[in-house]
Amino acid sequence: MSEMEQMDEIKAYLKNHPEFFEENAALLADIHLPSPHGGGTISLAERQQLAQRDKITALESRFSELVLNAQQNNAIATKIHAFNVRLHRAKSFDAIEQLISHDLPEMFDLSDTCLRIWVQPLEQSSHANLVFSETSEVIKTWVASRAQPYCGKPPAIVGEDWFIEPAASLAIIGLHQASLFGFLALASDSDSRFYEEMGTDFLNKMSELISAALSRHLELS
Repeated sequence: MSEMEQMDEIKAYLKNHPEFFEENAALLADIHLPSPHGGGTISLAERQQLAQRDKITALESRFSELVLNAQQNNAIATKIHAFNVRLHRAKSFDAIEQLISHDLPEMFDLSDTCLRIWVQPLEQSSHANLVFSETSEVIKTWVASRAQPYCGKPPAIVGEDWFIEPAASLAIIGLHQASLFGFLALASDSDSRFYEEMGTDFLNKMSELISAALSRHLELS
């Protein structure tokens, strides 16, 4: 019989005879195994206790992580609600643009924002606003091609006039009302703030709210 066959036979026996260690309790203390944390050997019983303790620690850590995520999500949801209230109170396009360029960075700890719109405003006084600067077809196509907000390092399409200071990471969300009419870029000076694998539920909600607010002041077909 090979060594592997012997091991399989022993494992099968122990599995089929769970009373073995009850009848041979002293054996648990006599069998020593390498400690998973280093520092020599420990008994089989101690190894089992240590494994259970490590499992509990991992579960506690995971639970703490879930609680923290829930708290962070609740905080973001509260901020989005507060920002939405301000959007509803804004009576003009310029007032909404000021909320996006000034209030939004302050409320969500952003280094800067960039709003670009390629349809005409209803209010003549808004025509000179920088947000209506000509946007290239390359950028329009890039934004339109994304089913979800872009999150990560600044892509090649980012213009030099988007932000006062270069962004370490950013999110780019499309603005829609039946069809795409612009985009909003959110910049951060932290390279880990926006990343590829992050969830985009809150960004999608922000896109929906801002799009609805802006659309009331735009010439949309």
